[in-house]
Amino acid sequence: MKSRMHAFTYAIAATLAAAACMPGTGPPGGPAAGTPDQPSRQKSTVVGITNAVDTMPTMGSSTTSGGWQSLNELYAQGLVTSDRDIQRPVPRLAAKLPTLDDGSIEIQPDGRMRVVYPVRRDVTWHDGTPFTARDLAFAFDVNSDRNLPRVNVDAIGQMESVEATDDHTFVITFKGPYYQADSIGLRAFWPHPRHILEEPYRNRDAEAFTNLSFWTSPEYVHLGPFRLVEFRVGEELTFEAYDRYFLGQPKLDRIIVRVYNDDNVLFAAVKAGAVDMLMDNSLATELTLQLKDEWDRTGGGTVHVGTGTTRFIAPQFDPELQQNPAVLDLRVRQALMYALDRRAISEAVQFGHGELAANSLLPPGDLLFDAVKDGWARYAHDPGRARSILEQAGWRLGGDGILLGPGERPFSTTLWTTQGGLNEISIIADFWKQIGISADVFEVAGALVRNREYRQSYSGFETSARGSGDSILTRMDSRQSATGPAYAGSNRGHYVNPRFDDLIDRYRQTLDVQERGQVVRTISELMVEELPVMLLYFNPTHPAVRQGIKAFDDFIGGAEASRLAGTFSRNAHEWDLQ
Repeated sequence: MKSRMHAFTYAIAATLAAAACMPGTGPPGGPAAGTPDQPSRQKSTVVGITNAVDTMPTMGSSTTSGGWQSLNELYAQGLVTSDRDIQRPVPRLAAKLPTLDDGSIEIQPDGRMRVVYPVRRDVTWHDGTPFTARDLAFAFDVNSDRNLPRVNVDAIGQMESVEATDDHTFVITFKGPYYQADSIGLRAFWPHPRHILEEPYRNRDAEAFTNLSFWTSPEYVHLGPFRLVEFRVGEELTFEAYDRYFLGQPKLDRIIVRVYNDDNVLFAAVKAGAVDMLMDNSLATELTLQLKDEWDRTGGGTVHVGTGTTRFIAPQFDPELQQNPAVLDLRVRQALMYALDRRAISEAVQFGHGELAANSLLPPGDLLFDAVKDGWARYAHDPGRARSILEQAGWRLGGDGILLGPGERPFSTTLWTTQGGLNEISIIADFWKQIGISADVFEVAGALVRNREYRQSYSGFETSARGSGDSILTRMDSRQSATGPAYAGSNRGHYVNPRFDDLIDRYRQTLDVQERGQVVRTISELMVEELPVMLLYFNPTHPAVRQGIKAFDDFIGGAEASRLAGTFSRNAHEWDLQ
């Protein structure tokens, strides 16, 4: 599958000459290796992310903002991940991928799909307990529990039941055909240690289970190359190499994940040498492209650039949360879209790259791009048309330049964003002001970004992003509405349209690529008409690594964190100092 945008020249910078170390210091991330007269010292590196981490998955937020979710495969593993140099599924906890050819994927007479995953026999949890298919069967109960936070329900929602027929055979029965049945990665299905969690899960309520110390301390165990040894909530997490990792001893001894609640502070830390690595969206695009420009000139490191997330504006559709009922009027949303110069917005926030404006549901390079190409091009910048639509909807311009509606009520709204997005929403607010709409801008504090209940409470619009592929569909799936008590869904705008739900199911249950393209075209056309979200631009993914550290050699086969399988940390056991 092609997976890189051709609208933007994605130069992957070659590693240049090593940056000189200050006198008396060692290589990036840790002290120098030992000499014959000095014992060997540990090899370590520091990864910088933004927005506070208050708990380990899956009890925390599923947002990919800030880079934390991109580190999932540092300490955890799924059945499947992505290959090194191409985005295709390869087995990880699974001994092999299921296929139609060998009968491990079977369409049953009643239309359901049965999928058999053989499980590796050499995997252990970080406490040394053997991993088995029975852990996966237990994990299904946790992952499908609507009272608990969930990382992703795209695949889980298609599953009818699971079974561990023995310790090394895991069987999934899907409700119908599922197009990613051979790609059940970590985000799609998160394994849980049955020997630790089954007793409290069966015998305690959801709140007590969510608040177990397991999720916020070194009690947490999983199956990845590094195990959690220290968790300073909101500040720093320390991971050490797990010497029984089934793919071999990790080359680094320690990885420190340092949390910054301000993009500019993290950017300064990278430039000062206090941070060695950034994940794909640790920093805002504008800052990361600045870093790329500097490192390309100085040889300070490499910023890889590829297809990332899709940026959009999401209206709030819950009438109890939406402060301005006019937003629920389709004509108003259409006017707001025509008011935006999305190319200019992309140029302003993406280092001059206006060609990344999103005129299609899927990005260039996606397998189904041709089916949706230029579907959103109708919303070219046209403030005159925006004013005309608003006038037809009953809004007139007041003396102060602000639109007035019934009862002389002024048109006001709010725009929320997360760290690094303030410039973006200020530009959006300015475009809306030009047609008479007053929009207050608000940046969510880093400490609240992973607060699920808070994030779904925005009262006007929020700017956000989802994976560049079809994961954006979750933002209009009513079954993923972020409702209590867990507030776990990704549909924070609470959009509800049964037709969308049906089309999303058809899309995921269609195995033929051409037929699936026809369904996604219909979805795109309905999105353009209804505007459950308002597309802005494609946001490049950009993991970065300082000179002197070997990492991200497998960049081409990886993906940003909202994909079901294969993050940029999937081969963290190979990361090393050079």
